[in-house]
Amino acid sequence: VSAFHCKSTWNPHLGSAALELFLSRIGEEIFKLLPGRSNTYNLNKTQWLAMKNLASDRSIVIKSADKGSFVVVWDRKDYILEAKKQLDGSFIYRSISYTEENMQKLAKDSNEIFEELAANNIISKKELKYFTYKYTKAANPGKFYLLPKLHKRLGDVPGRPIISNCGTPTEKISEFLDHHLKPIMQNGTSYVKDSGHFLSMLQEIGDMPEGSILVTADVVGLYQSITNSDGLEVLRIKLDN
Repeated sequence: VSAFHCKSTWNPHLGSAALELFLSRIGEEIFKLLPGRSNTYNLNKTQWLAMKNLASDRSIVIKSADKGSFVVVWDRKDYILEAKKQLDGSFIYRSISYTEENMQKLAKDSNEIFEELAANNIISKKELKYFTYKYTKAANPGKFYLLPKLHKRLGDVPGRPIISNCGTPTEKISEFLDHHLKPIMQNGTSYVKDSGHFLSMLQEIGDMPEGSILVTADVVGLYQSITNSDGLEVLRIKLDN
């Protein structure tokens, strides 16, 4: 079964209006009784107003922390300053002129790649339909935002840069590559999924020889800094092995 398919537009036919109303009301009452749902219905007017004011306050930015389950209220001036610090004067990013024509050209190039894959029977016609852009819906640039790295320090908080490709001309090709490259990367000897995976790997190693030293290295800005040619060379080595 293909992992890529267009969303179904099918909707079931409505039955009796009275029955539909009865079922919806029953569903609402059951939903209220679910564990953890009580707070949703117990907020008073003052609390709702406080939440509304926070959501509309333009002097702050509310983000999830980069690590952990914290919600961070970030001063907007500090947020913008950190973003400018990362974007300005860096060899990682460069400024380009945005035009809708450029975005649509990227979408056209993406369509041509998938049309060639379909012509060579690498993807099916249904998959081609999924990957094909309508140019009017593929003219959006990616969105840059930051997640606060509170685990680093509490003052002058650094941010982890995130680029959201949702709705951009490179979203489809990125999804296709990620789907096919992920199993290759996961089979590599250097692959570590998360902290839990790392701890289980240490258990498999067992007792370390006397005098052993465990060392970690953190490459700052690896994914933003690595060149396309270097990345492709690493991928070629993994495929050869």
